[in-house]
Amino acid sequence: MPVPEMFSLESFAPEKFEAHHSMDLRGEKVDFTSVCEDFVFYAPDGTPEATIFTISYLRDDATADRPVMFLWNGGPGSATSTLHLECFGPWQIDQQHGQAAFGLHENDQCLLDRCDLVFVDPVGLGLSRLLRHEKAGKFYSVDGDARSVAFLILSWLHRHHRFHSPVYLTGESYGTIRAMRVLAELGRSPFSESRMVPGLPVKGVVLIGMAVEDPAIPSTLSHMPDMAATHWYHLPEKPALQAQFVEEACRFAREEVLPLLFLGEAAGEKQLQDAAERLSGYTGLSQDYWVQNRLLLRSPDDIQKRSLPGYTLDLYDSRNKTPDGEPYQLLGGDNIPLLVMNDLLLPRLGVTSERIYYTGNLNIHAQFSFETEDLPEGLRKSHVDCLREAMERTRDMQVLVASGLYDLCTPAGTTEYILRHSHLPGDRVSFRMYPGGHGIYSSEEGKRTFLEDVRSMLEGQKH
Repeated sequence: MPVPEMFSLESFAPEKFEAHHSMDLRGEKVDFTSVCEDFVFYAPDGTPEATIFTISYLRDDATADRPVMFLWNGGPGSATSTLHLECFGPWQIDQQHGQAAFGLHENDQCLLDRCDLVFVDPVGLGLSRLLRHEKAGKFYSVDGDARSVAFLILSWLHRHHRFHSPVYLTGESYGTIRAMRVLAELGRSPFSESRMVPGLPVKGVVLIGMAVEDPAIPSTLSHMPDMAATHWYHLPEKPALQAQFVEEACRFAREEVLPLLFLGEAAGEKQLQDAAERLSGYTGLSQDYWVQNRLLLRSPDDIQKRSLPGYTLDLYDSRNKTPDGEPYQLLGGDNIPLLVMNDLLLPRLGVTSERIYYTGNLNIHAQFSFETEDLPEGLRKSHVDCLREAMERTRDMQVLVASGLYDLCTPAGTTEYILRHSHLPGDRVSFRMYPGGHGIYSSEEGKRTFLEDVRSMLEGQKH
């Protein structure tokens, strides 16, 4: 399908805006400066090809060795606005009846007392722009996207004289893949396609809703944590504490369902019926469903449409439900973050650009190449290979992997399986499941616990 031509009322010139702020965080007054600026990528003849626009929050009394965290979202084609406005930023989007509303309030859980924050919108998102559309292939690919973000990080550290700062990366959804590939770019081998070897160490990585798949794990096991948590949430009478219920379900899947899946058609009919009955009790999907599919989850769509009769559950947060007969909106209706970013946050930061902040851009996903570079045998790496090799290079790097219990999109079971089979140093990798959706911060409890875990990482504590 051809990509439509873009409309624009904008001209381009590099911009930079600064504003000063103050906020009370954990009983401490923190004075800080917001710096919003372009980092322009040029062709060899000096023609600008693209720009990445960052929004940084820098503590005023910081020393040169203060930690700095770079954050981005996923898609590809999703801006950093949700991470910014719903979790990490100094100001958070207002909530009314559990839904985002037009307004801002201070975020008393912000990590700005502990580290500086740099929100990165890759090319084509937020206020970042692709300036020469014939260069889309250079930026809209797994490696091109990662390389541009890696060079952005190097440029930011150079511009702000912060090469002595411990560097942390945070990515959500596809942004977890971007983070792992950025690690590879920051530590490039001289034998790879790119002969530039930055060698920049990264102190810590936070991966939210890891978007890496593995077909080796049966879907029943990969989705068992989210199926059980979702069913527990919607039960009118809870049979146990949620953590206990989910653990029982996962243990049953590992110890009893998996052997029956291995047996396949050789499994006895009574065994099949008994297991299907127990699966129904843990998931809400009927016993007949599990019998007909021989204990295999056919599709995540079935969790959405069959586990709670009369409703369709939300893919990104299965606590949310739409009654049958009403239109199901995957992205949740009005784009409140777009309104808040443009009308409330950017004016507060002194940003007077004529550019519009775009919270999403479907043109990027339509053009994006998910193939990695065709390197010689032995040099092509999986995403997790990139993470493992970075941890081998940097012996004190910590990794926090965060999954939402109500996330049907990037299931926690798959993430746990991958981590258990990736030869990562287990003493430096923490895997946690939080009571939230694809954005684990979608519940106040999930957000608070998650940010405390990130804070522990920054303070060098193991959790």
